[in-house]
Amino acid sequence: MKVSCDDGSVKTLHSLYDPEAEARSIVDAVGFDGRGLLVVVGLGLGYHLREIVQRFPAADIVVVEAVPEVYELAESQGMISDLEGRVEFLIGLPVKEAIGEIFSRQMKLGMVPLSVCALSSAVSAFRDYYTPVLDSLRSSINVRLWDRLRYAKFRGETCSVLLIDSGYFLTRETENALLQLGHRVMKVPVSKRERGEVVVSRLIKGICDFKPDFILTINHLGLDEDGTMTSFLKSIEMPLASWYVDSPNLIVRAFEGNVSPYVSLFLWDRGYMKDMRSLGFESVSYLPLAADDTVFTPLAGGGRNGHYECDVSFVGNSMVVPAMESLEKVPVRLRSLVEEAAVILSSARISFDEALTTLERDALSMIDSLSARERLDFEAAAIWRATLLYRLSCVKALREFHPRIHGDEAWKGLLDDNYTVGPSLNYYDELPKLYIGSRINFNATSLQMTGAVNQRVFDVPACGAFLLTDHQESIEELFEVGKEVITYKERDEIPELAGFYLNNPGEREKIARMGRERILKEHTYRHRLAAIVQSMKNRYGY
Repeated sequence: MKVSCDDGSVKTLHSLYDPEAEARSIVDAVGFDGRGLLVVVGLGLGYHLREIVQRFPAADIVVVEAVPEVYELAESQGMISDLEGRVEFLIGLPVKEAIGEIFSRQMKLGMVPLSVCALSSAVSAFRDYYTPVLDSLRSSINVRLWDRLRYAKFRGETCSVLLIDSGYFLTRETENALLQLGHRVMKVPVSKRERGEVVVSRLIKGICDFKPDFILTINHLGLDEDGTMTSFLKSIEMPLASWYVDSPNLIVRAFEGNVSPYVSLFLWDRGYMKDMRSLGFESVSYLPLAADDTVFTPLAGGGRNGHYECDVSFVGNSMVVPAMESLEKVPVRLRSLVEEAAVILSSARISFDEALTTLERDALSMIDSLSARERLDFEAAAIWRATLLYRLSCVKALREFHPRIHGDEAWKGLLDDNYTVGPSLNYYDELPKLYIGSRINFNATSLQMTGAVNQRVFDVPACGAFLLTDHQESIEELFEVGKEVITYKERDEIPELAGFYLNNPGEREKIARMGRERILKEHTYRHRLAAIVQSMKNRYGY
């Protein structure tokens, strides 16, 4: 085989006399022992590749070839046609993409050592392509990451925790709580738009520099759908804790690649534990939300903030936009079923699977025919629409009290002049002031929460403020209902309860005070993070 080189000259890629002997010499010079990942740079007709496969039948091999025509000729001559599926070929990819694919493969194998077998004639013919590939591979070989990524963990009383920072609000609370408990924290920023191998490469640096005992993320954020990171963490025996504070069904049910014995799930809602275990997760624990008592705290000296003072307030999204956006992902023929399921969910307040059993057989057949991803889209659309209907009906039950509503602009199109609709509030600066200023803080839980309680149920009592909330199954194990928090089980109870506690400030203030005492005793983020750390120590400590 002859090729036209970058400089215009013509080069022969193999020996004209004995290319098979030449191939044996090339492979001898590599010094590969069959362990790790071998990258073959330059294919030619594949003499050296066949020698490698013969010597190392179980090796992981990736071939990088710059010129598609070279690959096609090698295949047409029968040199590599029987190697498809045994060898991974990267043909004609841009340099950066080829390098990315190699390291992605290495990560999935657990950052195993890299070895390189370069066809020198091909490299000299196409230097502009192969030189940066070889430079990148040799840099990785020199670092010896494998030795630096595997080490003993949980050796002391305190832990080093690598925290994935995706910008989610709970990251700040998690970091502060860990630091208050005396642990060490390193944050690694992650964007949803980044590829798995990009995130992993950033984590590799964090692991090498910080030597964490485990990695912590919220809602599986930072983990890719293909399971690249999960495979990498498993291979280096790095534990990861994922604390779910939203529905895990809407996030991981379709992504089985994220199941691993080195991933421990902590769920804010017991109702999802069975589903997660059925996916194959071995370590699934219940861990409710909590309050940051350094942010949500009474005003010094008591009293209320005049600017935010009101009888009744509600803070939350109307769910109009999320419901519309999720509905757009559902096929048109199924959108009427979304509405039907949403009405059932909002009125009966049952689980999504229970709601489906009430639909007619033909409707169930249509839903059963959906792919896993389509079914999740259908479920999300039904839940967000149901939450809109439920939340709106609860807020309308407060109409006579002229409540103050803070959230998105869509509330203005849903409510009349008996409501004061204000903008969304900053969670850390403005929201505590509203909770303190409101005589009654009202709550209607999102229907993605089958039995759990949401953030307001902890934040309002932490402020020493009064909360009226719907009765979720888990609230009875978190608070003494009737003494630390007041709940309604039916929507027609809302006006009576709101009226009674507006007219009885002594009762209202006593309940608020006792609710705060419970928060400080059992429900701060220090309590939750201490539970995560202990669980990870128990499971993964050596």
